[in-house]
Amino acid sequence: MKVNPAPLHLAQTVITGLVVAFSIAILGTAGHTLDVFNKQQTYNPWWIPVWREHFEVQGTKALIASAAVTLILSGVFFVMSLISQVNLANKHTLRALLAIGSAGPSALLTLVTVIYAHILNAKSELDTIQTWTCKYKNSAPMPQDMALESNMGNGNFGSLCHESKFALYGTLVVFVLLGASMGLSVVGWLADKWSERQQRKEVEMMQS
Repeated sequence: MKVNPAPLHLAQTVITGLVVAFSIAILGTAGHTLDVFNKQQTYNPWWIPVWREHFEVQGTKALIASAAVTLILSGVFFVMSLISQVNLANKHTLRALLAIGSAGPSALLTLVTVIYAHILNAKSELDTIQTWTCKYKNSAPMPQDMALESNMGNGNFGSLCHESKFALYGTLVVFVLLGASMGLSVVGWLADKWSERQQRKEVEMMQS
């Protein structure tokens, strides 16, 4: 039975490209929410400036760090997969090792990050950027706040809520994609070896 590993390699490259794209998006959304918090928390009454310790932002920072590491590792493998001079398609073991070496640590990191961020979101005594903005995104301003500038209200809480959720659940999607990539690495390597073996047999039969 002949096996063509090419579709498996293509699927893995596509998945890695999706991981890179999601990582960039997570960096953008999580980074934006943290930037808004850092800029507005000191003066926007909706961020209760006198009570900064009420907010837990380590989860957001973890999401940013996780996305950055994943982007670097997956980006390296993605670029090497596309460079013809590297010729990973014909270096089966090297390709598999690079794929697992980039996806494995990233998968573990994203899983730990999702669990960590979820635990922080579930804490009742503290609020994260996600829990705070989602809780008060639809709240009407108090009468004394009606004359405040646009950047001193909760008008952007809706978008910040959605961005925070995307960063968290997007990281979970990245974990699933990385798991699929590792699975394809193993299956692709086995398919490469099987195809290589079949080609050797065909050559031997022709020579005999």
